[in-house]
Order: sequence, then C-alpha cells, then structure tokens
Amino acid sequence: MTALLYFTSLLLVCYGVSSIDVMRYASVQYSILYYEFVDSSRTFYPSYGYPLDDEWKSTTATNGWTQGFFPGVLWNIVAYNATRESLKRAIDVTTPTAAFANNTGTHDIGFVIMSGFGNAYRLLKLSEYLDVIVTAAHSLATRYSPIVRCLRSWNSPTGYLVIIDNMMNLELLFEASNQTKDQTLYNIAWQHANRTMYEHFRSDNSSYHVVEYNETDGSVVRKYTTQGYADWSTWSRGQSWAVHGFTIAYRYTKYQPFLDKAIGAANYVLTHLPSSTDFVTYWDYDAPHNSTLAYQPRDTSAAAIFASALVELSQYAPTCNLKGSFLTNAKAIVDQLSTPQYLIYGDKDYKLPALLTNGTMGPYPKSPYDVSLAYGDYYLTQAIVRLAKL
Repeated sequence: MTALLYFTSLLLVCYGVSSIDVMRYASVQYSILYYEFVDSSRTFYPSYGYPLDDEWKSTTATNGWTQGFFPGVLWNIVAYNATRESLKRAIDVTTPTAAFANNTGTHDIGFVIMSGFGNAYRLLKLSEYLDVIVTAAHSLATRYSPIVRCLRSWNSPTGYLVIIDNMMNLELLFEASNQTKDQTLYNIAWQHANRTMYEHFRSDNSSYHVVEYNETDGSVVRKYTTQGYADWSTWSRGQSWAVHGFTIAYRYTKYQPFLDKAIGAANYVLTHLPSSTDFVTYWDYDAPHNSTLAYQPRDTSAAAIFASALVELSQYAPTCNLKGSFLTNAKAIVDQLSTPQYLIYGDKDYKLPALLTNGTMGPYPKSPYDVSLAYGDYYLTQAIVRLAKL
C-alpha cells in the first residue's frame, strides 16, 4: 500500500497537476482499492467516500446497487490499456457479483451486471459471462407490468414507482435479447422506454425523477422527486441518466423518437450549464436559483454520466454540426473534470483512493455531498475510453 501511495505522488510530480493522465492515475488509485478488496476476503466494494478519509464507505458483491462500478472502472482500465495484471484484477472483482444476477427484488440489477459482466463480455466474448447477463435479464424481466408497460423500480406497497434511472437498466434486456434473439426481453425494454418517453418529460425535455402509476389500470397517479430540489425541478443526475438511457435505447432499436428524446434531453443540459465555460453542473438545475441555502454543491457524477452519453450520442447525431457540438462539449466536460478542482489529487489533504470529488449522492443537504462516488469514477473513465477510441 505504501509503495502505491508513493507511486501516486511520483505520478503527479512527473505529469504535473494540470496535465495528468487520468487513466494512469485511475490504475494507481484502483490498485489500492484492489488490494483492499483482496485483504477483505473479496467482500469490499467501494460505494462513496469522503475525500479526507482513508477508506470508502463500502458494500458487498451482492448488496445495494453500486457494487458493479468497481469492476466497471477496472474493465475501463483494461479497455484503455490492457495488461495481464489489469485483466486479472477486473476478473477477480467481477466474479463475486455473478450471484446478483438471480436477484428479482431490484431494478438495479442492470447497473450491477452490465458495468461488470457487460463490459467483460464485450471485451472477452466468453460464454460464461453471457450466461450471467441472460440470467440477470430474465430476473429483471419479472419486474415488468404489461398494464403499466414499465419495469417496477422501487418496491412500494402503495404505488407502482418508476424512476428515470431505470432507463439505464434497459441495456441489460436489450443486450440479452440481441445475443439470444429473445423477442420478449426486447419488447419489455422497448415498452418501458416508450412509456418513459411520454411520461417522464416536460415540454422543455427536462425530466421528472419519479412517476407513480396505478398498478390496476396503468394510469399516472403523480410525478415527483426524492433526489432533486423539488417536484417541479430537474435533478441533474436524473437528467444525465435520461440522456444516457435513451441513447442506449436508440443504439439497440434505431427507433427515431428515442434518438429525438436523447437529443432533446441533451440540449436541455447544454442550455442549463452554470456558464459557457463551466461545464460541471450543480446537483439540481433549479436549486441555485431558488434555494435559500447559499452553498449549492456540484455533482461531478452527473457531469461524467452526461459526458459519456454525449460521446456515444454524437455518433448518432443527424448533422455534422450537432455531432461536432456534442463531441466538443463532451471533451470540455472531461477536461474540466480532469483538473485539480475536481480530481482527488487537487487537495493535498485528500487521502481517499478515488478519482473524482464533489459528487452529490442525493437530495442536498440531507444526503452526502462533496464526496467521491463509485459511479462518478466509472462514467468518467468510460467517457475517456470512448473518446480515445474515436
């Protein structure tokens, strides 16, 4: 551990804080986390952490929704620059999450399995990885209601709740369908995306966090938030999930309205950034203009998710100008996230082995803010890998 910390310092000296190779830095930081994983008898999966702390708040391979992002970062490192050691680490950390594929009690199975096994199968094409994906897809499909035409997100005795985040889990269904030609899985994913497209957005393409449906007749009961500033406001990470999710839906379906919605939601973000030179959004797009609290935290995870989505979305843009705009903005976001202002090395007192700081977990100020988030690191490294492959 001491040697790795020394190498981190050496890396910063060699590269300089203004031009650090983020993926090489990720390799160093996540090497530290890998050895914590090994020392914990393979039960340590970082979830979130305070930069001044030495250790992350963690979960296990089969608990919660964030455990897939640790192996996800390691697979991004492999995709960027594969070595025998980086491949071994990615496989080691991914393998224990396989049991989660049987979990029918959560929609987050898509996040967990696709971040780990999804990337593993994409890179290695091993049948045992596809088996996990297919098992997980069938588990997720049990949460579908043909009446509501959506997958249930949260388990609630009082209503059928669907959150915008759930768009990200459709990749699991689409990929399993694509590999096995299972039309039922495809239809479930398509129906969920289609209903969400109509119910989760306002006329300006901003998104609601939660839509509650009547389980008996499928009608909408109410639209609200549990993560954002107010029911009428736009939670920034939710908007990023929307852009990313509909981009994925278009990738698999080539259904034009899904692309139109992804572009519309992306344009909402681009016209609501803090300024023309400040690309890291606040935790909610409306909170800084309405809250009585003077301090409003950023959410680097929302920025990273959005940047990664923009890279892929640019490849489907109908005009060269729009493609160029999306790519330029994606690069600008990644560049800003890669500065000392937002990376952990930017403050000499920060000790957490992470990449990004200034993440906001949930509704401010009730939830942790100005923290490192596993999914922030995952989507930043994903965005960098995607840009590198263009």
